Amino acid sequence: MGGDRRGGASARRAVAAALAAAALGLAGCAGGAGAGARGERTLVMGDNFSLTHPMGRGGTEGFVEGLRARGGEVGLEVEYYASGQLGKQWDMPTMARTGVADIAVVSPSYVASEMPLSSVGDLPGLVADSCQAGYALRELLGEGGVLYEEEFRPLGLHPLWVGVIPAYEAMAADIEIAVPEDLRGSVQRSTGGAQDRIVEAIGAAGVAMPIGDLYEALTRGTVEGTVASPVSITPYGLEEVIWHSTKGANLGSFTSVYVMNEDTWRGLDEAQRELVGELADEAQQGVCEELNRSVDESYAAMAAAGVEFVDVTPDQAKWEALLEPTRREWVRDLESIGRPAGRVLEEFTRALDRNADRAGVAS
Repeated sequence: MGGDRRGGASARRAVAAALAAAALGLAGCAGGAGAGARGERTLVMGDNFSLTHPMGRGGTEGFVEGLRARGGEVGLEVEYYASGQLGKQWDMPTMARTGVADIAVVSPSYVASEMPLSSVGDLPGLVADSCQAGYALRELLGEGGVLYEEEFRPLGLHPLWVGVIPAYEAMAADIEIAVPEDLRGSVQRSTGGAQDRIVEAIGAAGVAMPIGDLYEALTRGTVEGTVASPVSITPYGLEEVIWHSTKGANLGSFTSVYVMNEDTWRGLDEAQRELVGELADEAQQGVCEELNRSVDESYAAMAAAGVEFVDVTPDQAKWEALLEPTRREWVRDLESIGRPAGRVLEEFTRALDRNADRAGVAS
């Protein structure tokens, strides 16, 4: 099937510019100083997503445009670096913590040693809707929330909004997948963190890599598949090299938190914090709606490209048998090193219940 288908602000700006030039060149920068009225403070923002990705279209683009349009009123400008120009996913906490970037995106699965608890939203069998999950996590990330107090505040990071990519499925290039046993012994790309556990549970060997590297890895046979959401497949053209996917396995999610350096946040005046907070609220709603919309759109695009989807309903029990043990082991392992994983999972579950009315709702 599909066999014919393969195919000081100034100092920080100087550092950011040097990093961007080394990565991709300043010509590719999506933003820059000078847009709009000149302000008194420039916020450097580093992102690992492009503005064409649903994470960018739904949340980041409106946030950046809002700062450009209205920031001059309160003395703020923004310099925006897209698509990893300031560093890889695992570099972002350091970029934000050290002030190289004032605003950055942090994906807990890529920095599991620093933020193991914050991958709770990535655990399998919990998240079906991006809005419900995003607002639930935002409760835990607010000041006084367990994730903020345990992991973000100690790192000097102030959360702004959260994007949760839902609907993770098992996908492969040449392996037809109906039950977990079909992937036993295979090599699967993983995001790391909580996703490593589900890859291990299905009996596969996990290789952590950014999804941007997956096309080449699948083409070369370095890996045989991935656990991923359709939302993350089409922006990278991966429907050209993935032929098989489950549908309905609910193998987890991927959480990304947009943060501001805590000192930068505290250094903003009241009007500046009010504007940033308002734009972050809009980004929160926008990104979750866009991610939800993109699930169905991405399924359709993958099907049109020839990807074979297998509805797991007839074998649902076999897939569900992986979920609870994976969550239980996550709690056990983290609590064995003194981290309050049981409390985090319980609070996240309650927050999901409180935000159930947000599921499937668009403004």
